[in-house]
Amino acid sequence: MGVKIITPGRPKASDTNYQKQKTRKKFRARAGIEPIIGHLKADFRMEQNYLSGEDGAQINALMASTAWNLKKMMQKLKQKFLYPTFRWLFLQIFQLSAA
Repeated sequence: MGVKIITPGRPKASDTNYQKQKTRKKFRARAGIEPIIGHLKADFRMEQNYLSGEDGAQINALMASTAWNLKKMMQKLKQKFLYPTFRWLFLQIFQLSAA
C-alpha cells in the first residue's frame, strides 16, 4: 500500500512557510485525536480485542466509537430535556407545598 508514516521533527531547509504550517497543523490535529482514542480504549474495553481477525478489530473499533457517540448524545439529551423537565416539576411541587 502507499502509506507514508510521518513523524514530527525539524522541517527541511527547503520547506516554505506554508509547508511548515500545513505540517504543523496536521500534527496538532493528530495530537488532539490521540487522547480520545486512549479514552475509547479505557472506557469501552478496547484494551483487548475479543473478536478474531482483522474484521473483528474493525468491528470492535466501530462498536466502541458508536458507544462513545451514543454516550455524547445521551448527555446532550439529558441537558436539553431532562434538566428543564425536572426543574419545572420541582417548581410545580414547591409552589403546591407553599400554597
